[in-house]
Amino acid sequence: MKNKKYSLSIIIPCLNEIKSLTKTIKIVIKNNIKKEIIIIISKKLTQPKTLNAIRNLKKKYKIIKYFYQEKPFVGGAIEMGIKKSKYPYLALMASDLETNPYHLKKLILNSLKYRDTIIVGDRWKEKNNFKNYGFLSLILNFIAQKTIKFFVKIDINDFTFAYRIYPRKSIKNCKITEYRNGWALELLLAPYLLKYKFKSVSTSWILRKEGTKSNPLLNYISFFKILIYHLLR
Repeated sequence: MKNKKYSLSIIIPCLNEIKSLTKTIKIVIKNNIKKEIIIIISKKLTQPKTLNAIRNLKKKYKIIKYFYQEKPFVGGAIEMGIKKSKYPYLALMASDLETNPYHLKKLILNSLKYRDTIIVGDRWKEKNNFKNYGFLSLILNFIAQKTIKFFVKIDINDFTFAYRIYPRKSIKNCKITEYRNGWALELLLAPYLLKYKFKSVSTSWILRKEGTKSNPLLNYISFFKILIYHLLR
């Protein structure tokens, strides 16, 4: 898979998921491409033991960098990661193993093949891609995806799961305005309006073992705020 003309910045927001982050890095580091791993942490919420663990990872893997986010929530971390990254392609993933680190290879292979396309991890592309998600959460997610797809004509099934690879130029001028989970939809709508193509890749979701789950109601409100703004602009 080595390709000297392809280089990737892997952006990973992190609070205090030390074991999950360590496992994620050990897996994604094996992808044989030119890359950097950018970990974004919070001055207020990241604990000293987490910072020490990240510093130890940085000593072991020289391609790791870490920065403090300036804006709140995950959207603020992603914004900082994009700002600090240097390579032509950007991968977004989580530190808590809800984004399957083994599947990054699939996303990279598709990105290598479709260079000007946004590669989207899609939990709805195949059956049985959700583990321990909860029946009600699954129904609400399904309804949200179908509602968004009705208004946004992108040929994917998963608009809210931010496991993706972007050509940098597709989002370089995108300004994040919704720092809760709505930023994930914002970063699809911006390149969509610029006529970029999208390709979905089947991926799985598994309930995190570290960290706390965010409020699903607030998440969906955040998504629909962005959808309504998009429809009214």
